[in-house]
Amino acid sequence: MSATAYARRPGGGGATFALGAALAEAARRGIDPVLATCDDRNTASARTIERHGGALEDVRDTELGRIRRYWIATG
Repeated sequence: MSATAYARRPGGGGATFALGAALAEAARRGIDPVLATCDDRNTASARTIERHGGALEDVRDTELGRIRRYWIATG
């Protein structure tokens, strides 16, 4: 199991670049698919994940709040 996280200030496209780089590295290491999550209220992160092919699995209540879970194919 592997985990990657990033935090960005809004704007500038940095999150799109960071997620793309993380997915490329996951593919290089043979990790497929990748689970990507974001806060249910964070529409910008949800759009970024969806732009990279994320397929929404579900939305779960956790101790950290409602989390959107996406799967992204890297292969």
